[in-house]
Amino acid sequence: MNTSGTTKKKYMEPVIHFLQKRVEVGPDETAGKVSVSEFVKAGQCLADFPEFSKYAQKGFEKSPLQAGSYTEFSQDGNSLLACVSGYPRIDTQKQKDDEKQLTIISIEPLVEIRPDKMQASLCIQPPIPGSSSLINEDLSQLLEEAGVIYGIDSNAQQQARTFISEMRNEFCKMVIADGKPPGTSTDAEIRFEIEIGPLAGRFLEDGTIDFRERRIMVGVRAGQHIATKIPVIPGSPGVNVLGEVIEPEKGNDIKVKVANDAAFSEDDLRITAVKDGVLSVVNNEIIKVCSKQLIPGDIDFKTGNVESGNCLSIRGSIQPGFKVAADGDLEIGGSVTSATVSCQANVVIKGGITGKGCRIKALADVDIRFIEQGTIESGGIVVVRTQSYYSRITAVSDIRCQAGTKVMGGELIAGGNLTVADVGSDNCESTLLAAGVDAERLALHMELQDTIVQQQKDIIRWMQLYEGSSKSKKIRKMEEEVSDAKLKLLQLNLIPETGLFSRGGGDDSSDPGEETGNIDKIRIDVHGTIFAGTRIRIGNRSMVVDKTISNRQFRLQKNLKSIIDSALR
Repeated sequence: MNTSGTTKKKYMEPVIHFLQKRVEVGPDETAGKVSVSEFVKAGQCLADFPEFSKYAQKGFEKSPLQAGSYTEFSQDGNSLLACVSGYPRIDTQKQKDDEKQLTIISIEPLVEIRPDKMQASLCIQPPIPGSSSLINEDLSQLLEEAGVIYGIDSNAQQQARTFISEMRNEFCKMVIADGKPPGTSTDAEIRFEIEIGPLAGRFLEDGTIDFRERRIMVGVRAGQHIATKIPVIPGSPGVNVLGEVIEPEKGNDIKVKVANDAAFSEDDLRITAVKDGVLSVVNNEIIKVCSKQLIPGDIDFKTGNVESGNCLSIRGSIQPGFKVAADGDLEIGGSVTSATVSCQANVVIKGGITGKGCRIKALADVDIRFIEQGTIESGGIVVVRTQSYYSRITAVSDIRCQAGTKVMGGELIAGGNLTVADVGSDNCESTLLAAGVDAERLALHMELQDTIVQQQKDIIRWMQLYEGSSKSKKIRKMEEEVSDAKLKLLQLNLIPETGLFSRGGGDDSSDPGEETGNIDKIRIDVHGTIFAGTRIRIGNRSMVVDKTISNRQFRLQKNLKSIIDSALR
């Protein structure tokens, strides 16, 4: 008599239709017994519940059976079938105390196809004597049934047949087919038909930098062919091992931008000069032809401020308090002292830049000899040839200092890479070297930091003056403002061409969803001595150099969480 009031469940066990056995595997000296299964083909029944309806009438239930990888149940649910050819495996999983143990049957495929479908491998297991094996199977047919029809290696196929025929007691995995990757598309480009000379600080093939002076003021004639747009050249299509065509990634197209007396023809993709003039190339994006204006002496009270819609060549210097603006390239033979210079193209200053009120702003590259207490804003790269002394230099692209250049104090902030020689001294104020950083965002970062400090001071002052409670509405509102500012600071992303507030954590944390752009490729190279106390920033990470070192490269760790340095090659 059942005194518990419950009836014990009755289960019908599945009938297994494949053989499993522990066999010796491996060379004699390292042989060990492992569990292997006989080979089964796609569609073969692995387990079933024969005539289950009769057992169900007697109160039986099916023993828990689950379809694992590459298996599925028949429509009536009584049979478990193999979806692919391979080697079945039985696993068990304990369930609740009052339930029967779950049996899971999976298939380890004979043909393993990589997720990208570009490679297929044969996974051969040791045969069980007297059971079904690969020895009587057509390997080509099995590959075709698995969908592998392209890139089959006939030599590998023959090696596999030999391995199978020898009935080895070893596991074997060999690549049997490789797809053909699509060809790389070539990006569109501008090919210049005239010699425009080296760009300032151009990188050479051996990794060094070409610091020859940039050639500007290149004269062109009316109707002269300046450059040609080379359109995108698509790569050849690829094919994966399943025979599916893979289209190549599209190359990057460019929009030709011309200005002033330069013209572009969509018909023959040629850029020509409309009038005689001087060529200006702005960041390899905009091509201008302007007239050349020459000022043989200084910019002073005799000339007054100069605003030119042309390329401008000043043989002398720009005296304090004066302003110069040019639409084309600007070349200054002398120095710039406490003056303002703006240019919609490239700037070359043969002398120096001095004075706290001195500001140079260019849409493209800036090439200078030295700068003392001035400011440079460049939309391209900046080249410094001898010294940067307590100055602020920002560049959308790279900042490159010639060998022997000394950087003392101030800030060098590059959206790209930063190359310097000697940085700092035992006595000068701390220098900031930043690479992979948007200068405007860094300014916002510092502004938010100052705001938070001031907000916290305001809370303390309010509580002292009015003996305010930390629970008052005014204090709660002020604390909410601090929290909002802190959240903005944590989310602010300093890396160029990323979302402004796309970070998920603070300066010492890393969110997998954080936008990082190409920050893993950014470097700060020091071809000289960098003194202790120098501040280093790459993207959203920062550090302070704790000891004086020489010839070092700073970059981010692979996880992008912190900055590391290594010997400069």
